Amino acid sequence: MASLMRSTAKSRVKAEAARGKGRAGRRAQAERSEETRERVIKAAIQCIAEDGYTHASVTRIAERSGVSWGGIQHHFGTKDAIIQAVLDNALDEFLLDSRRISPTDETLENRVKVMVEGAWRLMNRPGFLAFLEIMLSHRHQPARRDPARRYRARVWRVIIAAWDHLFGHLPLSQEQVETARRVAFTFLGGMVLESVMRADATDFDGPLAVLQENLVRLLSVEGKRVA
Repeated sequence: MASLMRSTAKSRVKAEAARGKGRAGRRAQAERSEETRERVIKAAIQCIAEDGYTHASVTRIAERSGVSWGGIQHHFGTKDAIIQAVLDNALDEFLLDSRRISPTDETLENRVKVMVEGAWRLMNRPGFLAFLEIMLSHRHQPARRDPARRYRARVWRVIIAAWDHLFGHLPLSQEQVETARRVAFTFLGGMVLESVMRADATDFDGPLAVLQENLVRLLSVEGKRVA
């Protein structure tokens, strides 16, 4: 009887050990799978941002990521699914970093500085460039074939939310708010385009200072600085 009990106990220990190894193996496999997906997404973002959407072929993405086409098919299936993952990644980064845009003091100058620097960080990155490339490449396509369609409104809502967080307390007219917001977005968008067109355009401190100065003027109430 004692021998039988010892045998049963050993069997239970072995079974539990086997289950533990199985769980650990599944976790390790899931981690490897996620790591592979991230490599492919990062490579796709870089290819699209640097070479354009049209030239970001699956072959180039595979070469850059170090993942075979068979591996990419296993994780994503098609290039469309990769593009969807790129857009999801870009939006997630945009949302996460937009929440970090917060003033360090209550002066208008500080709020404008925080907004300009934060917005530039959001826009001057490969993920946002990839988003723009995808959006522009599909601008003449029917809505159902435009993968970026449902992301555009969400990105704009994030921009407005960050803006309202910094300047919503000011007694400004809707015209002032809209004008200042459009000036900021247009100015920063132009800087993004310049960074694409000119490989030597690396110093944007001067233009950013000009933008800050003009936004302070636009957001002043009746020509007076507002804290």
